[in-house]
Amino acid sequence: MKRIAYLSLSEAWGGLEMNQLRNALAMHRRGHKVLIIANGSSAIAQRAAQENIPLYIVQQKTKHYQWFFARKLSRYLLEQGYNDLFFRNNREQSIAASIAFLSLGKIKVHYFMEMALGGKRNQFFRTLRYRFFTSWCCPLPYLKDQVLELTKFSAKKVHVIPSGIESLNEAPYTKNDARELLGWPQNVTLLVMVGRIDPKKRQEFVFEMFLKRQNPDEMLLFVGESTLDEPSDYFTSLQQKVGSSAKKEQILFAGFQHNMRAVYAAADIMIMASEYETVGMATLEALQHGCPVVGVNNGGSKALIEQYGGGLCYEAKDDKSLNACIDRIKAEHFPSIVQSDFEQHFNFDNVCTLVEQTLLN
Repeated sequence: MKRIAYLSLSEAWGGLEMNQLRNALAMHRRGHKVLIIANGSSAIAQRAAQENIPLYIVQQKTKHYQWFFARKLSRYLLEQGYNDLFFRNNREQSIAASIAFLSLGKIKVHYFMEMALGGKRNQFFRTLRYRFFTSWCCPLPYLKDQVLELTKFSAKKVHVIPSGIESLNEAPYTKNDARELLGWPQNVTLLVMVGRIDPKKRQEFVFEMFLKRQNPDEMLLFVGESTLDEPSDYFTSLQQKVGSSAKKEQILFAGFQHNMRAVYAAADIMIMASEYETVGMATLEALQHGCPVVGVNNGGSKALIEQYGGGLCYEAKDDKSLNACIDRIKAEHFPSIVQSDFEQHFNFDNVCTLVEQTLLN
């Protein structure tokens, strides 16, 4: 069994942080000794404590060239026998590389890529930083291609390891039961968006598209909140626009929901409108629960839908294309999901086995 440290300095509670905790929990249950390095007030620290996952509490923000902090972490991890460090946030690349350097390579750092590169990353200082990564793990094949194209990272150290999802061991909710539990209306078509309220998620674009639809039996639901440590002007502006619109009674801000099983069971269609969603965890989870997805024709949602079915892709920034996809989903004119292949590929036990064999062997 291995001793694995998980670095997560963000105060937010989004896909990166959730996947860090999920992976730590899964590896903990398999008998590995895990440790989460986090800020004491962060959501991941609070949830890790609830799950009895060991914590190393720090008071540190993600920024470059934190040599003193990296040295402190390096010494602590070596003293405690942690020789593998997992991280997902690209803002933590510099810290992770510094830990590897200051430990003289005794601590192996593994980057689980869940954020897009956003252009070429082959500059000298980035190439030097990447040399200290033991591995670069991509959740989808197209991201591996992107890394090989846009960086000078060694190809033999790039791996495809999917983001794991928990098996659905409990009986699924019926649509009516899920809506009753959540307090959502029955007998209407629910178009649902899941994720933080943020310009990059493009809730305003979907809202403006929804205004053009002439269907009184539809409702648009926004599930999520603004990022905790960032301004919420976009959220406030969106609420004001919704409140003054002619369809305000057909639009609901549902806030953050802990019971996502019920959310996916209650939804008729999940809309993923991000201009570029690297992985698309909401897409992944919706497909797992049998909820059809309309996603942008790029990034993770496109890769998932094209490979496994279960939805349709529309052209980004084209509200007519989005409208047409919604209508086709409602008419059930879309490819069914290949459930057996999907579940086998993303099963957490299989993912953990791949991590152990590929990274920790």
